[in-house]
Parts: sequence; C-alpha cells; structure tokens
Amino acid sequence: MNRRQALVSVGLGAAAMVGGALAWRTWRSRFEAADDVVAVTDGAVDYFFSLNFDDSDGTRHALSAWRGKKLVVNFWATWCVPCVEEMPRLQALADQLAASNVAVVGISVDEPDNVRQFRHQHSIRYELLVAGFDGMALSQRLGNPQPVLPYTALIGADGRILGQFSGKIDEAELRRRLA
Repeated sequence: MNRRQALVSVGLGAAAMVGGALAWRTWRSRFEAADDVVAVTDGAVDYFFSLNFDDSDGTRHALSAWRGKKLVVNFWATWCVPCVEEMPRLQALADQLAASNVAVVGISVDEPDNVRQFRHQHSIRYELLVAGFDGMALSQRLGNPQPVLPYTALIGADGRILGQFSGKIDEAELRRRLA
C-alpha cells in the first residue's frame, strides 16, 4: 500500500468514527430524554445547591437562590456550536416561563471574558454563570454521561431530577417535563 492509499484509509476510518459518534450521541440524547426520572449520583442536587459561581462580571451567585423553583440548568461553552444554536430557544423559554416559577441558568465551562462578550452579542438575559472546567465535573454529577456539551438537567421544585438532555434540547420534551 502506498502512502496516498494509507492516508485515504486513515481519513475514511476517522470519518466513520466521527459519524458513528454523532449517531450514537443523537440516539443517546433521545433515549435519555424519554426516561421519566433520570438516576444521578446520590446527593447530587443538594451538592449543586451548595455551590456558588461568579457571573461573567464577577458577581457571586449562590445556586441555592434557585432552590424551590423548577430549574433548567444548561451546561455550555461559547466555542460549542450546538450550545450557541440552542441559546435563543433557552432565552425564549426563560422569558415565557419566568412567571411560572421556572428559571433557566446557564453554567459555562468557558472563560468570563468569552461569556461576557457572548452575552452582549446575543442578548442573553437569563443568568450565565462561569464554572470553568469544574462545570464539566458538575454536569457529570448531575448525570451527564460522556461528558458532552451542551448538557441540560431539569431539576424540579422538589429537588428531583426531572430529566436530562445530552446534546441540543428537545424543546417539546423539555416543556412537557416542566408542565
């Protein structure tokens, strides 16, 4: 086999792996969204509510401020294309459900400057907190299986996990679970 054939073989193999990973991620996301209640680490929600994170302007926020509300917790990054694509839908959801004891909180695994710039460019008004890479560990504790971004966990007013979405959210399913 000459060098060109070897490179083509490697390229085709890599493309097949990426395609398989994307198909698996899509299937897994739909499977997880179909469960009634997703099992997570014991005490994960209590741990979540014990944390504090800064927003992109450096203001400290206690996650316990959202205890007792239905909460849509979205883990994301400015460099994550599917994350950026779903942000307008999350903003619309936050606007529509604010009066219904539902809050949307974004937890970024990015840098504060990137989050601040993104917030202003895209007019995101719901709370965007900056966790840095620690956000990935937190997302895993709340059930993120891979971990992947975006990842969204729904926490009920009673502190139970109502559902989770690996990859982009299914808005109809998310609304059904929040009802």
